[in-house]
Amino acid sequence: MIWFAVSALVFWTICGVLSKLTREDRAYIDTSAFVIAGFVSLFIGFSILVGGASVAAEGMGPMGAGLLVVAFVPGLVLLIPWVWHVLGLAAHEAGQAALGVESMTVRRTYDAAEKLMHERKFEEAERAFLSEAEKEPEDPQPLRRAGDAALAAGRAEIAVGHFRRTLSRIRSDEDRASLGIRIAEIEHRTLGNEAAARRTLEDLLAELGHGTWGTYVRERLKRLG
Repeated sequence: MIWFAVSALVFWTICGVLSKLTREDRAYIDTSAFVIAGFVSLFIGFSILVGGASVAAEGMGPMGAGLLVVAFVPGLVLLIPWVWHVLGLAAHEAGQAALGVESMTVRRTYDAAEKLMHERKFEEAERAFLSEAEKEPEDPQPLRRAGDAALAAGRAEIAVGHFRRTLSRIRSDEDRASLGIRIAEIEHRTLGNEAAARRTLEDLLAELGHGTWGTYVRERLKRLG
């Protein structure tokens, strides 16, 4: 019976580790390599479990199947987060294929800089994002994230500068309104400069006009009194 207990522990450990890794904020969990490694690990763990159940039930007929079910169900419960993650990835891939996403422009990712942000190395992350911004002059994302890094490092004025440069790269009225309002909030609440916040919103309003997002900016301007 000890072989069955050991095999069950091995299987449960594999299930638990896969689910724990799935909950981590790491880029690798969305890769096919992670999914394939998970299936391989589960196959090995299930094979060990089958072997342990067979040894334990030797000469006892259908008892092996019962033992297998007893050990498999808790493992499946432990594995639920990983299963949902894999199903989510499959649904995402299916959606992309249905929409023809492979023919669209792929948005670049900045994993190295994001890793520095995750590690709370904000100044290093800021430099990394700025470096990427020079390589991708049409992409607002690295400059925006450089602003986030500077703000997290307590350098609000520098963050505002990065965000203002980001505005020149943004084409969407919605995104321009959102970032412009954020700049005004930092100027008003963090830097204590209400006049600068007002100018930011007024300049933004002049660009957006009387559309939906212009109305939204106008409302925020009124809140400044």
